[in-house]
Amino acid sequence: MPTGFHHITLRVTDLARARAFYEGLLDFRVDQDFPGEKLRLRLATTSTRLVLVPVLPGTPEGDRFTERRVGLDHIAIGATRDEVHRLTRTLQAAGVPADLHRDRAGDYAMVTFRDPDDIQWEFFEE
Repeated sequence: MPTGFHHITLRVTDLARARAFYEGLLDFRVDQDFPGEKLRLRLATTSTRLVLVPVLPGTPEGDRFTERRVGLDHIAIGATRDEVHRLTRTLQAAGVPADLHRDRAGDYAMVTFRDPDDIQWEFFEE
């Protein structure tokens, strides 16, 4: 039986910029580094892995993520309420627009924000 997602791979326009964002703001730690080719990160204290790879040749210049295409809409990570609030403060202090709010039922805290390539993330209270 499956035990969960092993990793999520994102194509990014700038590996160094993506690394600074994920490692510096979101508490991901480098697990494997193949400079210029691939960077695998692990979310601290979890088995959640994120792989960052450069865009493929032929990707249009200035291409950005949009949830208006078939495929990924956003990525949500479970967190404690304290972690949701801490991350909101960290993102806002770094100038990243971060929206702290409650789920539709009003029970759980969540923060939504976008990475440098415009991929939407949520850290959602569990």
